[in-house]
Amino acid sequence: MLHTIAVISLIIFFLTIGDMMYRGRIEKIEDRRERSAAAVPLVQGILRKILNVSGVTYEVEGMENLTSIPKEEGVMFVGNHRSYYDVLIAYSLVDRPTGFIAKSEMRKIKPLARWMEYVSCLMIERNNLKQSLKVIITAIKYVNLGISMWIYPEGTRSDGESEEDMLPFKEGSFKIAEKSNCKIVPVSMLHTRDILEAHFPIVKPQHVKVKIGKPITVSEIPEDMRKHVGAYVRDIVIENIKDLKAKEQEEKKA
Repeated sequence: MLHTIAVISLIIFFLTIGDMMYRGRIEKIEDRRERSAAAVPLVQGILRKILNVSGVTYEVEGMENLTSIPKEEGVMFVGNHRSYYDVLIAYSLVDRPTGFIAKSEMRKIKPLARWMEYVSCLMIERNNLKQSLKVIITAIKYVNLGISMWIYPEGTRSDGESEEDMLPFKEGSFKIAEKSNCKIVPVSMLHTRDILEAHFPIVKPQHVKVKIGKPITVSEIPEDMRKHVGAYVRDIVIENIKDLKAKEQEEKKA
């Protein structure tokens, strides 16, 4: 319970005092990429503190797959999604301006929505095809500006028994990579659901394992799979999850 109270306190602090401290400074920056670049480290700072008071630690395999990509280059991160903590860990890892595609319900919390806009997040209305297409077009524009986008193509958090029990990836979101010709960076995470969702609303300490896969472009995907990029990338995410689990089992035996 102490972890839960500490997390709530930090969130309230940032969305009130922190918002007042930094809002004016960020809003003076008119350039979209520069604003995102200035806001991301501030958001990273509070999210890392939340991870710390939550008792969450993580280890990352394959970080070189990200750092090898020039920081001015926008990429499309794609991951499995089982917890709100996926986003906290994801933002702790990124080394470049990065926005998320998030559900439109997040707009209801105005200070939060404001900071999400600062870092170039985009809100999508799942059942509104016209609005969803506009979001994809904007995401393509952002990537071309050098702002990376992180998406969870399942469209919602998965509550399957294991990380491999993923929902199908929505193919439409991969138009971002197809039209911008950006790199797709697959990211797999283990144990994030065990932090909160498995026993909501209690936050429990957990050690998370992350694997950043090798970047790919749509043009590198076998021609017979290019109409099913989502399925192709989903298979990679699942294989990396299995690899993480196998290594974890070996560690336990050692």
